[in-house]
Amino acid sequence: MAETILLVENEFALRELMRRFLEGSGYAILGARDGDEALAVATAHPTPIDLLLTDVVMPGMSGFALASRVTQLRAETKVLYFSGYADDYDVIREGLHDSGKPFLLKPFTQADLMRKIGEVLGQPSTDGPVAAPPGTLSAEN
Repeated sequence: MAETILLVENEFALRELMRRFLEGSGYAILGARDGDEALAVATAHPTPIDLLLTDVVMPGMSGFALASRVTQLRAETKVLYFSGYADDYDVIREGLHDSGKPFLLKPFTQADLMRKIGEVLGQPSTDGPVAAPPGTLSAEN
């Protein structure tokens, strides 16, 4: 059975690009555009969610608040944050430090994303090719 990732990104194009890469690598993806939608998905989904992959800066609920709520509902769920704003906002840096959770700074490559997900989920690392040609994932894609 494929590991399940709840992907939360408010930018539609980036969310769909990440979904394609992740599904092509064998993950089952649950997508959400914001924290409220992600909470509804996490509450309704009948099987474990292995990873919450969430942007930190989103309209409404932040990724930090979302992760806190999802992990209260589902203690087994691991968290990986990403953002393009970490160097610009002290509150994000402080939140990352306080959370102790792993983080990816946008833009990142597909290989970076897959490597970090593997680390977080405790999968053996691979230096082999990834499912699709590497590309840079950012809000501009």
